[in-house]
Amino acid sequence: MNKIFYRSIVMLMLAAMFAGFATPAFADAPAPDKQTADYEIKFMENMIDHHAMAVMMAEMCTMKAIHPELITTCDNIIASQSAEIEMMQTWLQDWYGISYEPKMMMGEMQGHMKMDPAQFEEWFMKRMISHHAKAIKEAEDCLEEAYHGELMSLCQNIIATQTQEIQMMQAWLCEWYAVCNFRQNL
Repeated sequence: MNKIFYRSIVMLMLAAMFAGFATPAFADAPAPDKQTADYEIKFMENMIDHHAMAVMMAEMCTMKAIHPELITTCDNIIASQSAEIEMMQTWLQDWYGISYEPKMMMGEMQGHMKMDPAQFEEWFMKRMISHHAKAIKEAEDCLEEAYHGELMSLCQNIIATQTQEIQMMQAWLCEWYAVCNFRQNL
């Protein structure tokens, strides 16, 4: 039953992801005012960096995790957030003439690969829950501040997908490691 439940959740996440991308990028011009344009540029650059960190963490997860459900979730994070990075890079270029590559700090991450698999999974899920919570907060602000419908659609997808992933990881923390009622830190 758990495998069917988790597969259903993954399928729903993928459907939500692709539904969010169903709208083609029609815009090829910047936002009409400087304040909104500045907001969109900053949002996309920050979210590219944020997604790149999540991809890096998820890649570590695929090498270290022991639960197949978590490994599948990490594979999905890599695929969906890599696609979102590319999409935002395209929009930055098309709308604002900006080429942007992710900037991130690897520092603390390396030490976590030395953890035993169970410790790693618990650390990873707690960290990703908090990481996702920050992205959701930023995406909620995006819905209020962005001009481009394509960007707002992406933000809606971030909220939906990452909320589902948080709920799954909270359930797994409780089920696998007796860490119940874990809440993200913002």
